Amino acid sequence: MNTPVRFELFINGNAAPASDGRRLEVRSPANGELVGSIAVATAEDVNRAVGAARAAFRKWSSLTAYERERTIKGALAHVRAQADEIGLLMAREQGKPLAQARSEVHGACDTIDYFASEAVRIEGSVNPTENRSYRSWVVYQPVGVCALITPWNYPVSLLSWKLGPALATGCTVIVKPTSVTPLSPLAFCRALVEGGIPGGVINVLTGSGAVLGDALVRHPGVAKVAMTGSSATGKRIMAAGGPLLKKISLELGGQCPAIVCADADLDNAANVLTYKKFRNCGQSCSAVNRVYAHRDIHGVLVAKTTALAERLTIGDGVSDVALDLGPMATSEGVATAERHVADALQKGASLACGGRRPDGAAFARGNYYLPTILTGATPDMDVMREETFGPVLPFAAFDTVDEAVALANDSAYGLAAFVFTRDLATAHRVSEALEAGTVCVNHGAVNTNYGPYAGWKDSGLGMELSRRAVFEYLKTKHIKVQL
Repeated sequence: MNTPVRFELFINGNAAPASDGRRLEVRSPANGELVGSIAVATAEDVNRAVGAARAAFRKWSSLTAYERERTIKGALAHVRAQADEIGLLMAREQGKPLAQARSEVHGACDTIDYFASEAVRIEGSVNPTENRSYRSWVVYQPVGVCALITPWNYPVSLLSWKLGPALATGCTVIVKPTSVTPLSPLAFCRALVEGGIPGGVINVLTGSGAVLGDALVRHPGVAKVAMTGSSATGKRIMAAGGPLLKKISLELGGQCPAIVCADADLDNAANVLTYKKFRNCGQSCSAVNRVYAHRDIHGVLVAKTTALAERLTIGDGVSDVALDLGPMATSEGVATAERHVADALQKGASLACGGRRPDGAAFARGNYYLPTILTGATPDMDVMREETFGPVLPFAAFDTVDEAVALANDSAYGLAAFVFTRDLATAHRVSEALEAGTVCVNHGAVNTNYGPYAGWKDSGLGMELSRRAVFEYLKTKHIKVQL
């Protein structure tokens, strides 16, 4: 089960070594053991992958939407049969418990299945014209070769958000997974091709993000770039791709607030906050990053949330699938959590639970950090302004709803926000006032295939999920004919 794997690049349906033979190790965040190794692609390999994708585009884009739908759905059946194997790779390289990793693979298949069905619903339009001899209609055509740059926190799920609409519309792709978790997305793509997606439609390049990302963004054969990552990386992609007028969509960072009103169901709020903060060790762009609780219920809510957080189990989720939390994916993530907690405590916050690495030999070699809750948080603390991307949840009290909304909006980010109230009027007013692309009222189900996911402010550009995301991978064409 723990035998290291050796993966090459995946170009034109075949495994291929890097042109200069270089490789990179992938190690477990739970214990530092070797999980596998990957080939490190070069600029020459980028040219090979783009060439394969451009050649495959001619045939793939010429298929009918119904033919692509059948092909994609057939391939997904093959992927689902390998979900346990792909999930195990993810758990080993990323750290999340095995049950959650397997669930992610199945969820990614569901997302691609959703977009495959949307392919046959892409509708054009016919326009009335100023002259009886004219006919005017609008059609949509695939943009071409797309570079999909994906992160490590949900390495297969966030790939599917891009891969689904790209394949459905007739685009071909070059996937660039992060070097932190390259194995599971590569295995996922390889399984799709084994299941019937033609060679060259999906290509995978592994290696340096700085080198390959820049090469793909600047490559004249790449028509579109879709990326999930940090806001800083997204701005660099915009700077590089903007002069080339490439189509770009970006899902970037978040600093997501939750407002808990005095009339909220506190048991529900505590459960949602615990889930949305600590699942995957808080390594989610849409995780709750800061809580504003009405002063009347603040203490009770903190107590309920702390009790839930302290019951979460933590460890190596590969060997114990029932665990709630595994290690964080990187040591840098632990360092950020430690820095944010230290800064908050130095500025006057109090520690309700956690605030350290767990004790014991089982945790000594891994990137572990306990679920942490802080109270007395103030706007000048790093944890309230920066994205921790870790299991640290700060609480602050408010007196009026208007005050809470102003505090929630005082951020460069605008990805998601959460509101807890029993009052319908408050739910409407606060939801409309919050500066975020997604607002969840009394729940934490941020990401749904049918709901558009768009970041405001520094949290993104363009759209993911829902049928609207399909048009991120299409060009518009107006055809006007004189009879």
